[in-house]
Amino acid sequence: MAFKTYGLLIGKIIASRPKRRGSPHWLLMVQPGNPEHPPYRVAVNLQSTERGRTPELQYQIVNFGKRGTPAGDKLIKDIVKLGMTADFVPASSGSSLPQLDFVRGGFLNPKKFDDLRRGSKTLENEFKKTLTEARKSGKSGALIAVFGTGSPVDPETHEAVPTGFTGIENIHMNQGAKNLINGKPHYVENAPNQDGGVIFLLPGGARGFFVKFHSQTTTTRDDGNPAETGITEIDKTSTSVRNAIMPKPRKRSMAARRTTRNTVSAPVTATALPAKGKTNPPATLNPQGYMFADIDPKDASGTFIPDDDGNTYNTPYVQVRSLGQTKGPVPTPRIYPRMDLATVIGANPPGYVSNASGKSLAFDVIGDSGAATEKNLNEFELKVTDLMTRDAVTSSPPAFLYHVGDVVYFYGEENYYYSQFYEPFKGYPAPIFAIPGNHDGITYNDSMVSLDSFQKAFCAEKPGDRWVGSGAILRSPMTQPGVYFTLDTPLLSIIGLYSNIGESFGWLDEPQLLFLYQELVRLKKLRSGGMPAVILAIHHFPRWFPDQKPADPTSAAIDAACKKAGFWPDAVICGHAHLYQRVVRQDTGQDIPYVVTGAGGHVVTPGQEVGKSFMKQLDPHLGLTIFESGYVRATVASPSRGDPTLRFEYRSVKPKGGGPDDACEVNLRTNKLV
Repeated sequence: MAFKTYGLLIGKIIASRPKRRGSPHWLLMVQPGNPEHPPYRVAVNLQSTERGRTPELQYQIVNFGKRGTPAGDKLIKDIVKLGMTADFVPASSGSSLPQLDFVRGGFLNPKKFDDLRRGSKTLENEFKKTLTEARKSGKSGALIAVFGTGSPVDPETHEAVPTGFTGIENIHMNQGAKNLINGKPHYVENAPNQDGGVIFLLPGGARGFFVKFHSQTTTTRDDGNPAETGITEIDKTSTSVRNAIMPKPRKRSMAARRTTRNTVSAPVTATALPAKGKTNPPATLNPQGYMFADIDPKDASGTFIPDDDGNTYNTPYVQVRSLGQTKGPVPTPRIYPRMDLATVIGANPPGYVSNASGKSLAFDVIGDSGAATEKNLNEFELKVTDLMTRDAVTSSPPAFLYHVGDVVYFYGEENYYYSQFYEPFKGYPAPIFAIPGNHDGITYNDSMVSLDSFQKAFCAEKPGDRWVGSGAILRSPMTQPGVYFTLDTPLLSIIGLYSNIGESFGWLDEPQLLFLYQELVRLKKLRSGGMPAVILAIHHFPRWFPDQKPADPTSAAIDAACKKAGFWPDAVICGHAHLYQRVVRQDTGQDIPYVVTGAGGHVVTPGQEVGKSFMKQLDPHLGLTIFESGYVRATVASPSRGDPTLRFEYRSVKPKGGGPDDACEVNLRTNKLV
């Protein structure tokens, strides 16, 4: 996101103060050309962070004019031509101001930043020496050009306060920051042409001081975000693979219709209550340190908090995101994003069977579960979670639940997690993994941190990292390595991707597509006799239909990754559309079920099915749509005799018969429907 207050000040230094204990900044007082304007406070970071710790800074000192570059010569020429500015001039003011870009500007070498070593005084001494020269030369016209952001700013609008700017901050690189570094959302500052720095215009020539943090990479995309993740397995992907799978950019996507919600508060109805005459045991930790079901009747229910996006959805800020014109940030995983189910629930979880007859693994799938109103909570979500919990407790248990996104509506905010997720799912007796949907990531103003609450609920470093969003419910947060990741289990691997915040088409950034390719290559090598099964999980349905208009570049990129790897998933599970839909794809040389399970509790919306014209051509065994809320029970089976299979059953809250409303099974050896 570009700084709204980035700009340039050219003036004279009238006073300075060296850095003091507890602050890494030198303070300069710079007088602009307007003598009636107070001098600006300019904070220049020459060290960094806490005392006793290794400095986080890297720096580059550029002596312009001495073996300089054409771009550097032009930069100095433009600054000298401007002369003293009347005050700090924002780049957004319409003036044709010089702007700094460490990556593309050409005035420095982005690969030659030096580390500021612990105890080193090199940077400080050089700055002090140059500052002294500038002060001595001040009467003869020596100036300083300061690139940074004006302060103070309004925390809501991120623009100047009514009293105007009195200082300049962010005098360092302002792009290439990886997401959520040390828990802080530095990625919101990423953008091109807004890097900070100071350039002294001395009689003997110009000298510039430019700093960046170790956590920032100079390998960035055109939008200023990192073009690398810092994760070797992803970053090592060859150029030929990148060129083969990366889609061409598309200008915009289509928006789906939305409706507003009520705003009446009501008590949350408890779910999974004990049978008459019985009490549920208190929640306990498993050997791996996780807690799942928390159905202690002493745990009083909280108050349901409704959400309503009627005042925000049609704002320009939300619309450009819903239309896919502005993408949401994709947090970089803590580590290479792969985890094993055994680390959460042990090597022999409930739902996993291994005996002389063979092996099998059962698990549940749900999507779009968050109910934003009391009416929808009672009509949809609680019915689904009660059914799912009842099935898990009274019949065959699942090993886990996989949520395909839109856990909490409408903006994934912390204060709705208790009502929409923790309370309705509190009786579910197994771990819950999730990928985000568009509503989990979208925001309605710049003060919000996209996916902040989702990461606290599902991407904690430890199961003991409880957070306020869970209220009094004791379910442990999940410890996924990131918002996109592979879950390895007995007999099965699920590759989960985050398809961003658009209302219509999904979007995958480059690191996710490279990760998808690397995982397909890995799992192809592990494949033997049809095992393990491989499922791709993604919130937005990849629209591969032959008559699809407009084309879906994300679907094309996924297909390109599969073709390049020479390996296709056995099935794809999605959400987003508020219904159940199954389409069997057959143009890849195998039968691949695409299963939409988006009627998990938010609402059921007929008319949102994808590929309508294509669906009309299919027999029911290849394509089916159901407008009833429910969830999917999936089972991978590897019998001692016979071929392994992957089966999906749709279990609705109003079944038409004694069995599931729909069933689909794939032979994993032949890759054909059973």
